[in-house]
Amino acid sequence: MSRQSPWGEGGQDLAVPRRGEESAVNMANLRKPPADGAFREPHDYKTASSALDPLFRREIDYLIRMIRMREIYAVELMLAPIGLSLSAWYPLTVLQLEDGMSQRELGLRLNLKDAAIGKALDALERAGLVIRKKDKTDRRKALVFLTSKGKTASKQVAKMRAKFQAVAVGGFSEAEKEQFRDMLEKSYYNIEDFVSTFETSVDPGSD
Repeated sequence: MSRQSPWGEGGQDLAVPRRGEESAVNMANLRKPPADGAFREPHDYKTASSALDPLFRREIDYLIRMIRMREIYAVELMLAPIGLSLSAWYPLTVLQLEDGMSQRELGLRLNLKDAAIGKALDALERAGLVIRKKDKTDRRKALVFLTSKGKTASKQVAKMRAKFQAVAVGGFSEAEKEQFRDMLEKSYYNIEDFVSTFETSVDPGSD
């Protein structure tokens, strides 16, 4: 039995409301806006339907956005039973692979600013998953270690990541999986180069 297209039959998604009908965004499920007035992250919006909108049929930026939103939601669902949030996902992953690194290095590995990684580690420490110790050779450094509870949680996260990655490439041949990885990396570097053209064009001395 063939799998139905996520776009719906004939390119029409029957789950998408017509004009005048209830919005696809369930307003009752919107989280409160940030206190600083900043825009919400995409995954802060809970939609009534996860179907792809035919308005953006096969458009790459939209597909990337939707995949990321579904990934975040899937991660939240997997972590909820063990009482963890999204911010624990990658810190626990990195520390399982290389325990005892400095807080600064962990932030660099995850591309997070000092304040952001500090906040994430504060939450993990309160949950009893990590402990921070001063580096004996450099007292300015705080080294981050998994506790016994943290090691157990990190193993659970590793299994969840493996499961999700298998789901993401379900039905792919081994050759297709490698090609998919290569394409994702190439796309990442294409965008990185694109972003750098804006960064280098900004004059640091201008107002």
